[in-house]
Amino acid sequence: MVHIVGAGPGAADLITVRGARLLKEADVIIYAGSLVNRELLELARKDAQIYDSAYMTLEQVMEVIKKGWKEGKEILRLHTGDPCVYGAIREQMDAMDHEGIPYEICPGVSSFCGAAAALQMEYTLPGISQSVVITRMAGRTPVPERESIASFAAHRASMAVFLSAGMLKELSEELIRGGYPADTPAAIVYKATWPEEKVVRCQINDLAEAAAREKITKTALIVVGDAVGQKGYERSKLYDPGFETEYRRAEKEENAGLPDTFSSPRTAEQKGGIPGCLYVVGIGPGSVEGMTIEARRVLEQCQVIAGYTVYADLVRSAFPDKEYVTTPMTREEERCRMALELCGRGKDTAMICSGDGGVYGMAGLLFELAQEYPQVEIRVIPGVTAACSGAAVLGAPLMHDFAVISLSDRLTPIETIWERVEKAAAADFVLCIYNPRSKGRPDYLRQACQRIMKYRGPETVCGFAKQIGRPGEEMEVLTLRELMEAEADMFTTVYIGNSDTKKLRGRMVTPRGYHRKKMERKGAAAE
Repeated sequence: MVHIVGAGPGAADLITVRGARLLKEADVIIYAGSLVNRELLELARKDAQIYDSAYMTLEQVMEVIKKGWKEGKEILRLHTGDPCVYGAIREQMDAMDHEGIPYEICPGVSSFCGAAAALQMEYTLPGISQSVVITRMAGRTPVPERESIASFAAHRASMAVFLSAGMLKELSEELIRGGYPADTPAAIVYKATWPEEKVVRCQINDLAEAAAREKITKTALIVVGDAVGQKGYERSKLYDPGFETEYRRAEKEENAGLPDTFSSPRTAEQKGGIPGCLYVVGIGPGSVEGMTIEARRVLEQCQVIAGYTVYADLVRSAFPDKEYVTTPMTREEERCRMALELCGRGKDTAMICSGDGGVYGMAGLLFELAQEYPQVEIRVIPGVTAACSGAAVLGAPLMHDFAVISLSDRLTPIETIWERVEKAAAADFVLCIYNPRSKGRPDYLRQACQRIMKYRGPETVCGFAKQIGRPGEEMEVLTLRELMEAEADMFTTVYIGNSDTKKLRGRMVTPRGYHRKKMERKGAAAE
């Protein structure tokens, strides 16, 4: 018997139970090596014969199948996703029919389902789209004219576009020509469900730019349609208390007990052209638990969450139903303009920042750029900055006057940074240092320590906190001499004590003088 098995979209544990069993029992395995996760081959018997069809023609595949069949072996043909979707299995089945070789199909999870899971979306939203078009661009393999992208676009249904990541400029043109508005929500899902999965949200008119920005050229599924935004939909009848079913009687009060936030936020049209509000939200050090109640409330209310990709990933699981707009590091101005433009289209948008948005965050840049968007209101929602959250991990290093300095010279000349470091050290401030080291600045922390030693002894109590509020959090109290050799990165906050800072019970503490003043008063009273 030949078993044609769907391997699923990528993650090894997304193969079906039946597919995994057949894989374990197979004598001969022919797998699509360019697409199937090789981890699945670990399920195969050690004596199984394994062939990679990426290097084979149909004729060569059939030679292996015919030989195995004649020898009475169990043969497994392993395809990516579901074999019935772009699996090229019909020609294989016809060839096996010709040879009289029996076969069966074991379905798999298609990548268009894996992409929806990555996007945390439902393709078929009531009132938005009740159909899903699965298609591809015409390339070296043509598609029937009646199935052109433009002809499907006229329906403006949800659309999953396979095998087209290298033709996104043309795809955008066809989608718009067919009927989708240029600003229709879209997403590029690279290697859905794989460890290296990447999700890029954009609009139909900037698909090519978004892919180029993230260096995505293949192995990606494109999803387009209003359903990608997951907004403005109607409540389903399935669980509506006012809808009677075979199993449940209708209730008089519809929406009873539902929170007011059930209704989707209003679209720009529903708001009568009123622009959305732009909230600059400090999300704290990293964990959702470290976020303020106000910050959570704002994120729950906003339609869009914008931010640096890493920060968006920190909140995505807590707010899965939002539209996300992200850019990588060094594209801050582009990210801010995207958020302002979304507000201009009537969407309340939250620009999330690690820690506090007004401390090395996006608040200042947004106010500068907002001069070009006078209709957009900006509100800043404070958060717990790394200086405070890291200090809490270390003990109490910031009990007295302190200075916060970033060692990143991307926006500030390094000469200015060193001048500030030395003047703060000379003034006996506790120093809190952000961005102490990166690949491009491997020795800046060492240089800072050397400059500070002009004014502080090598045994000065120091400390650092890493991954504050996130998995892998750690801290250490050490001397200034030891700090010079310490491992630090962009997720480390460094503290350099003043002349009074002590190590007490393994923690870093800077006295403010309460205890000393009390003792002085006692001494004066005794005299």
